Amino acid sequence: MKIDRLIETYDRGAVDYDAIMMRYWHIEREPLIASLQLQPGQTVLDAAVGTGLNLSAYPEGIKVVGIDLSEKMLDEARKKHVSADITFKISNLCNLDFPDNSFDAAASGFTFCVVEDPVLALKEILRVTKPGALIAILDYCKSQYPEIQKWQELIADAASQLGFPTGKIKWDALMDYDELIYNSKLAIEVLADDRIESQNPFLCGCQLLLKNSKS
Repeated sequence: MKIDRLIETYDRGAVDYDAIMMRYWHIEREPLIASLQLQPGQTVLDAAVGTGLNLSAYPEGIKVVGIDLSEKMLDEARKKHVSADITFKISNLCNLDFPDNSFDAAASGFTFCVVEDPVLALKEILRVTKPGALIAILDYCKSQYPEIQKWQELIADAASQLGFPTGKIKWDALMDYDELIYNSKLAIEVLADDRIESQNPFLCGCQLLLKNSKS
């Protein structure tokens, strides 16, 4: 999805985003953040932080840098009550303006199914996280079952162009995590790959824990 259209969509949907996610795609974020095994004093990249649905799960003593393309999504994130030390920044996940090895860990919720180039986005996360860093991902994804894939193919154009609800949330209904994490040849070790399969093509997802295996 082109960046200008992406920003326009999520600026428009920002005030409704939390309610939409609660109604259709609600998943508790505490297990996702807990999988990072964070220690006091560590710094985490939340990419893209959106309205801050991950933020309440971060413990006290952790520094979190939340990046997003949408200022209005960040405005909603700033309203969240959090224990961690939070900094927000407008930044493009496919071209992060941070030095190499800046972060001890990273987390991402419902992001790679939205970005224009998921491989480049993950490559950037690997660049700015330290060797051995854990990366926790929660996302929508393409089903591993052909019978469900055919329905995802049917909704793909509408999901990416019109959005569900219309004009509020847009994503790639065929986001292929097998391709991203197993065939991209990026420097990652897959520690956990939990798929959420459903007969409903809107509800297929995944929760992953990756390790940055760069030298």
